[in-house]
Amino acid sequence: MPPPVDHEARRRHIAEIAADLIAEGGLDQATVRKVSAAAGYSTAVVSHYFADKRELLLLAYRAAAQETQRRFDAARAKDPRDLTGALEAFLPIDAQSARAWRVYFAFWSVTASDPELAAEQKWWLANARRIIGETVRDRFGMRDDLEMCAQSLLIMMQGLAVQAVFDQDQWTADKQHAFLETQVRLITGEAQNQ
Repeated sequence: MPPPVDHEARRRHIAEIAADLIAEGGLDQATVRKVSAAAGYSTAVVSHYFADKRELLLLAYRAAAQETQRRFDAARAKDPRDLTGALEAFLPIDAQSARAWRVYFAFWSVTASDPELAAEQKWWLANARRIIGETVRDRFGMRDDLEMCAQSLLIMMQGLAVQAVFDQDQWTADKQHAFLETQVRLITGEAQNQ
């Protein structure tokens, strides 16, 4: 008798493969046929786990966002007061994190016309602001400008990520780290207190 199938694990695995295809070639690459072939399943198996391509795309986006969340949580668990280390988990400093950013970029144009995907992206942005704010608070204590500081850090990191993904030669991991350290000091006001 074959071992039981972990359906949720298989669903996550298929979504990860879809995210890989999106990162490599955009949303058009994440067809049920191409995802099925890359996963080694028939299209019937993939169709069994997803009502339609849209659901598959939504879970691919979520898979990339959850991976970023796991990296951030691991950095915070290491040292809750290390703001730069936690924020670095968001940046495209390695192949896995650059992949996540390419997935996010692929969805930006779609969210303009798809309310459900826009709501998903909005939730993850709010989540990022919240966890960045928590990390700022852990590092500096409660402050009046906590929300604005978290928002400014998120905006800075999004801009840096755009530059780093599209100009990898210019924005090496070391250069991203150095830029992040400088910007964290400026945005949090830490540079003025030194």
